[in-house]
This record gives sequence, C-alpha cells and structure tokens, in this order.
Amino acid sequence: MKAIHIVAIIAISFVTGMFGGTFSERVFANPKAETKIHDHILARAFNLVDEKSKIRASIAFSGDGQPMLCVGDETGKPRGFLSCAVDGPIFALVDKAGESNVFLKANDDGSSMMALMKDANHARLMMRYSPGRGPGMVLFDDDNVGKAAVAIIEGQPTFAVNQPNGKPAITMSYDPKRKASLLGFLNSRNEAKAGFGLMNDKPLLFAYRPDDTGLLFNIQRDGRPALGLLTEGRPEWSATGTVPQMPALDGILDQVLR
Repeated sequence: MKAIHIVAIIAISFVTGMFGGTFSERVFANPKAETKIHDHILARAFNLVDEKSKIRASIAFSGDGQPMLCVGDETGKPRGFLSCAVDGPIFALVDKAGESNVFLKANDDGSSMMALMKDANHARLMMRYSPGRGPGMVLFDDDNVGKAAVAIIEGQPTFAVNQPNGKPAITMSYDPKRKASLLGFLNSRNEAKAGFGLMNDKPLLFAYRPDDTGLLFNIQRDGRPALGLLTEGRPEWSATGTVPQMPALDGILDQVLR
C-alpha cells in the first residue's frame, strides 16, 4: 500500500510540475526590456485567444449591461461563466451542449442557492438558504418533480419523501418546543392519516381519517397509557378506561407541509 502511495505522489508531482511549469513560462515570464507596461487598461471587452486564434476567455458585458467573465473549451464553446446580476453574483458551469450543469447564486437579501442540473430547465439537486427560515435541500426525478427533501425550518429539522405529484407522503420532524419527534404518513390529498413518535416526551400512535376518526394511543400527562377509538375527535371506546387526549399535531404538520 505504501508503494502505491509513493508512486501516486511521484506521478502527481511530475504532472503538476510539467503543467505548472508550462503555465508559468507563458503567463509569468518576465517581459522583454523594450515591452511597455501599462499602469491600467480601459476597455469594454477583452478576449483571450489561443495559438489557433480561437477565443478561449472573455471579459465583457452581458445583454442587460452586467459584467461577465467567460471561459471556453478548445472548440471555443463557452463552458464557465461568472457574472454579477442585478440582485447578486452568479457562477455557472455548462456542458458541451451548452446546458447548465452547476449553478451557484448569492442574492442581496442574504439568501443563496446551488443546483446540480440535467439542463437549464431541469434540476436534479438543489440547495437553498433563506435568512430567518433556514437551509433546505431537494432531490428531483427525471420529470423535474421534487421527490425527497431535507430542511431546517425555524430551527426544526424535517425530512420528507414525496409522492409523484410532489406532495409529501412520509414526513419525519422534531419540534423542540413540544418535545415531539414524529413520523407521519399522508394520503394523496395531503391529509395526515397515520403516524407515531413522541409528544411531550411520551409515546404516541394514531391512525386517523381526515375528520379525526380512528385509533389513538398515547401516554397521558399523569403517566398512564390510553388507547381508544374516536369519531370526529369524540371518544367511542377506550381499552384502558382512560380517554386518550387528542395530540396537537397541526402545528408540526404545518411546518413540514408549508
């Protein structure tokens, strides 16, 4: 294993020295004595061309009047952009077909965004941060539908697996104020139908219809277990003689679904 590491280090050092030396000779070579060195250059555009006179890099203004730096490949196609938009700077890397692959933006309002793209209109992974709300990340399928997401919303970590329509199917979240850790299951109408976890540090299990009709199990504040059947929130039957108290789940689910 050590021999492989030594060979790898020698190879990397050789390649680095070869390309670094060539680059240094061309870019950092001392100018001839008769070469006039300008203190500054004023221009609206600047193009860097290779030995075949192909433009490989440009500094110019975009169509909307914003400064932009562009670098191209050996065919002259633009492959990277750095620009300053009206609301903040942008950095983008594109493939040979001219489609965006990596996109990074910082906004003047303090928010920022990074995306890995299939093309200019189809993201595969997107990360975003907004002040006062928190960071979030979404994974997209081939149809550009968000299928999984993880975020910290106002200090509450949340994870969601989505249905084909992009609505949550399974959510997992934690609410420190209620001492609640909840795993929930939602139907195609975005209604919570079942879930289990902890509420006020006590176990909770529920299976509801949209009108709070179904099964509920939890631990009461006095420490006694309660299992019952409810209709529209009213107890119909209790296995323990104690009517389960309805958990306040709306606040948690609102944080996840909004």
